[in-house]
Amino acid sequence: MQDVGNQVVQYEDHREISAGSAAAAELQQNLTAQWNDTAKHADPNNPSVAAKFNEEVVAPALEKFQSGFSTDNSQKFAEQKVDSLRQHMFEFTTSTMANLARKAVDKNINDLTTAASNTAILDPTSVPNLLAGLDHSVAGIVQSSPTLRAEDAASVSGEVSSVARKAIIHAGALGAIQKSGDPEAEADKWIKQYPDIISGEEAKGLAGNARQQIRARNYDFETNRRRNKEVATDASNEATGQYLVSIRSQDPRLASDPTAQKILNDPTLLKTDKANLLNLIDRQTKPETDARLSQQTFVGLLREMRTPNADTDAVMQKAWDARLTDPGKPGSMTEKDFNQFRAEVVARKTPDGAALEHDRNLFFKQYTGAITSNKYDPIMGDPKLYNAETDARRMENMLRGKGLDPHLAYDPSSEYFLGKPARIAKWASSMQQDLSDRSDLGPSGLPKAENITGVERQDLPPPDPIHRTVDHVYDTPKGKLKWTGTGWLKQ
Repeated sequence: MQDVGNQVVQYEDHREISAGSAAAAELQQNLTAQWNDTAKHADPNNPSVAAKFNEEVVAPALEKFQSGFSTDNSQKFAEQKVDSLRQHMFEFTTSTMANLARKAVDKNINDLTTAASNTAILDPTSVPNLLAGLDHSVAGIVQSSPTLRAEDAASVSGEVSSVARKAIIHAGALGAIQKSGDPEAEADKWIKQYPDIISGEEAKGLAGNARQQIRARNYDFETNRRRNKEVATDASNEATGQYLVSIRSQDPRLASDPTAQKILNDPTLLKTDKANLLNLIDRQTKPETDARLSQQTFVGLLREMRTPNADTDAVMQKAWDARLTDPGKPGSMTEKDFNQFRAEVVARKTPDGAALEHDRNLFFKQYTGAITSNKYDPIMGDPKLYNAETDARRMENMLRGKGLDPHLAYDPSSEYFLGKPARIAKWASSMQQDLSDRSDLGPSGLPKAENITGVERQDLPPPDPIHRTVDHVYDTPKGKLKWTGTGWLKQ
């Protein structure tokens, strides 16, 4: 019977110990999870958190675990498990709180360092005072943390404090260098004051960084200034556009013109474009510009457009101004020449147009001297260049019409090359012809009327209105017109 009883006890030992092993592992897992959740929301500077958890959570759980064993051997097994788990949870919770305390101390000192560094940048003279208070502040943070390990306290007081000190000094140096007109000299001054903190290389880096920041600050200032100017300009343009609509709408000459009304009320047109178009309507009612004046203007604008880094929009506005100028004034331009110049400006904004313009520019740069006989003057030279420019575009259009590349006009190996001697000679008149041409000019620098009509010995109107006679009748390309002092009247 005794053997049977022993076997029963042994069986019960085995069953309880086997089940208890799994239960102990599960209990440890549950307690670890509960502690992690508790520590997540705990105050790292509160030393009672771990003790309270061990007392209120761990102890009851271990007591309940141990009560589940009934045999001597299984109870001894349970006691060993409980003692081991109790010790583990004590060490685990204490270590966790210590780690949290270290993180909290590090964060507090980092916050202190950041605030002190910001102060140092804004007021570099405050650095000595900030450094004097740093050690006291760090010591207070460390000593007031009840769960911080001794080795961590020593580390914070030494290493972390040193890092904070360096950060404050660097911030002060950077702030001083940024405010200095001579960053390198200011950097040298800080090296001498804090040689154990700032090395020569670091100071050079700070000085270089300061110069970059100064440039960046100046760039930002200039960018903002330009942007504010653009905003103000846009607002002014919009307001001006509205006033322009109001003013021009009252003009009886435009009120009945449907095109003018479309221009006035088109919101896509900028102020300048709207004004140009409305003024063009006025200009169309006046006589056409003399061809020679227009030729000089056209060639002059082309010459300006071919200068390096020419502002295309600015030159185009000059072309508008030339077209809108009264026909007798120097610098005016015919409708035909204006349209040609405008087409040139539009074309050069495309890749193909820009490439062709490049070849054309090179050609005229090389052959202008030959065309004008190397004795260029606006009166005689501009018409020659004008004829050459016109001929060149005529050749380009002819080549396009044949399905050929217009660049052939400027290719010396091409049969269509414009630089052949015969064509250059055609453009360039002889010196004798130049002298003959000059003898045919009136005082105004324009052809005498007798050489145009063969009827009257009367000059064409002088280009400058100051030299015209009020109520005098002049021969013009539009016929006989009387100059009133402010405009022309048909006769």
